[in-house]
Amino acid sequence: MEKYIDISIPSSSSITVFPGDPSPQLTWPFWSHEKGNPANVGFYNGGLHHGSHVDAPWHFIPIGKKLHEIPLDYWLGPAYVLDLTHLNKCIDAPALESRNIPKDAERLLFKTKNSNSDYWTEPWDPNFIYIEKSAAEWCTSNGIILVGLDYLTIDPPSEPTFPAHLELLRNETVILENICLRNVSASKYELLAPPINLVDVDGGWCRPLLGKFY
Repeated sequence: MEKYIDISIPSSSSITVFPGDPSPQLTWPFWSHEKGNPANVGFYNGGLHHGSHVDAPWHFIPIGKKLHEIPLDYWLGPAYVLDLTHLNKCIDAPALESRNIPKDAERLLFKTKNSNSDYWTEPWDPNFIYIEKSAAEWCTSNGIILVGLDYLTIDPPSEPTFPAHLELLRNETVILENICLRNVSASKYELLAPPINLVDVDGGWCRPLLGKFY
């Protein structure tokens, strides 16, 4: 059996969320054996961009595709993990140009210093490694259909216009956020990251896995 690597982050009512977002709420127990109910039942109330999740174009593009309109094969297929842990501020186009990314690459996951800690349990870090607009433009110019980053978002709070999101999503390059690549080496993998099957939404939770088949 091939080995799969879980690159999702553990979700709970205490995970770090984007500034201004309400924290998710876990109602437990709603039903329980101890209360005499026939089953244990809990409820989780959280934003669709909490925990490991994907962004569909409609997240930022008013006429963009919603989550259920994205072909399933966007979330499934070969992906390249790039080790960019040497970067101290952001991922820009020169950083990608220096990595000898194969011409047929369609999915890129960026491993940065963000993965050095359990960032989802710590206060929001305004100095996280982010994706600069030129890197997003490089991706859309080179046939990339999915980009993943190991933090809550790909744009810094200092960029209120969200340039990386806009560049990627208006070109139908979908985004995978809130992943952990700490134990993943730079290589080619099979990405399995289908999101929850929700209709008429701008994004959704997923549990991304990497399989080493190559």
